[in-house]
This record gives sequence, C-alpha cells and structure tokens, in this order.
Amino acid sequence: MVGPLFGTVTREAVPQQIVSRLLDLIQQRHLGPGDRLPAERELAATMGVSRSSLREALRALTVLGVCEMRHGTGTYVSSLQPDLLVRPLSFVLSLSDGGFDQLFEARRVVEPAIAALAAARIDDATLDRLDALVTRADAVIENADAFLVADVELHDVIREAAGNAILGRFMESIHALGLASRQATGTKRVVRDQSVEDHREIVAALRARDGAGASDAMRRHLDNVERVGRAS
Repeated sequence: MVGPLFGTVTREAVPQQIVSRLLDLIQQRHLGPGDRLPAERELAATMGVSRSSLREALRALTVLGVCEMRHGTGTYVSSLQPDLLVRPLSFVLSLSDGGFDQLFEARRVVEPAIAALAAARIDDATLDRLDALVTRADAVIENADAFLVADVELHDVIREAAGNAILGRFMESIHALGLASRQATGTKRVVRDQSVEDHREIVAALRARDGAGASDAMRRHLDNVERVGRAS
C-alpha cells in the first residue's frame, strides 16, 4: 500500500493536503472501513511530510469520524457509518442558521426536479415500495431514529427512480448534511407528522405520473419541514 498510492504533497497547507489525499483514497475505495494505515514514520516519509503535519491531519480526520487512532496499534479507517460521520456536521449546523438555510436552498433547487423526472420514469414496483415506506414511517412515528431511516430511504428511492446519475451524485454529495438536518428537525414530533402527510402527496403525484405535481409536492415538503422545524 505504501508508495505511489499515497503520493507526496507540497509544503503549503500540508495538513489540509494530507487530509484531502486520504479522503480521496477512501472515496476511490483504495482504503475502506477498518483498514489500518501504514505506520506513522513510514507514511510520513512516503508522503514527504513531517510527522507533526501527519499527526495534525490524522487528528482532524479523527475528529471528523473518518479515522480512529488506537493506542499501541496505529491509525485505522473508521466504520464510516453515517451516524458517526454526521456528528461534526450536526454540530456545524447547530452553530448558525446559515448552513441550515443554504442546505434547504440547495435541496429546493434539486429535489423538485428529481421528483419531476421520477414521475416520468418510475415503475409500479417502485411506487409500491414508496407506499410501503410511507406506511412504515407512519407506523414508527413515535421513534425518531426509525422514522429517520424510512425518511432517508424514501428520498433515496425517488432519487434512484429519476434515473439521472449527475443529479444523483449531487444529492449524494450533500447526503451527510441532509442527514444532519433531519436529525436536528426529526426529533420534533410535529415535523414527523408533517413529513408523513407530505410524503403521501409526493407519492400520489408520482403514481399519477404528474411531473409538475410531484415537483410542487416536493417543494412544499421541504418548505414545510423547514418552517415547522423552526417554529417548534
């Protein structure tokens, strides 16, 4: 693993570059959950950086939940479970309304368009799956964590049904932030009640193959979640 895979970095903003390089390796599947990184001395020499810069980068990745530094055994890629990775993002969103506002702004631009595409391309089996997810969400509405799982899956199924890889990739890129915002608002029962009602309207429009209606229903849903989440 040591060698060209990790590469060398330039002297400017060294820790940030190390972080970026290691994240790239994880995204490209060269490193996966539970993988052990090379020994600190070896990795620093391979990347052409000081051990202090490497340690700073590894500490940052540990704070982000991407790596685990185990005393006596080395540094490992974490499980990369969403709940672990989303913790720092939840904290960032809690510090100001700016990140929350911009996230919903981005979702309002993209998700209604995804819903419109899905209305034209969705099949009956997928519609039945969406109906089952709405039913499941309603059944577990008292359990915020279980509701979150059904909520995320419903939006993912609609994204897949749209059949647009570029829009899908964009949504994947903000998936962790979306999960963080859902964890922040989904603790409120009134938000979960509103979401179930909204999801029913979205699925009804999709079943009618009504692109404009699906787009409008998705936009209303995002507006409602943001509004109710702030008010409650």
